[in-house]
Amino acid sequence: MDIITKQLKLEEPSDLKYEVHIGDSKSVEYCSIMILKFLGEYGYGSAGNSDAIYMCAIGEAVLEAWEPAGLILDFSELEYEWGDRIENVLFIGKDKYRDIPFPAALIVGEHSKEAIRTLILGVYSDQTIEDIDWVHQDLNSAWAFIENKLAEYDRDKRL
Repeated sequence: MDIITKQLKLEEPSDLKYEVHIGDSKSVEYCSIMILKFLGEYGYGSAGNSDAIYMCAIGEAVLEAWEPAGLILDFSELEYEWGDRIENVLFIGKDKYRDIPFPAALIVGEHSKEAIRTLILGVYSDQTIEDIDWVHQDLNSAWAFIENKLAEYDRDKRL
């Protein structure tokens, strides 16, 4: 029997790039916060489906590898106009710890802000991106959001 295979790499479905950074929480001594940054151009509409799949796979892999207590998804250098599957990326880590809260925040940039706003709030919404407490436009405010959530969970004995 001839078995025919082809070698695959996780990076193949997408041209997006990613960076992972991790730092210690100042609010809760034993916790770390991860920044997962995606860079490049997300495919428009269904052309972005493979990008979303790739982003989710990378997200789950880096969470498994480093087990942070909180996650910041950084889309500040991601060009995103439209495509519903990116919504799956926003749920990275939600089921990792199941019984333990896992705070997450999102950083948007000029080339993703409006599309993320309409994805979350709806195309006809009058609300702004600032009305979504877990969405931020800079790293400092996203980090502070995660720090505050970790401190709250620690104070309530939920970590």
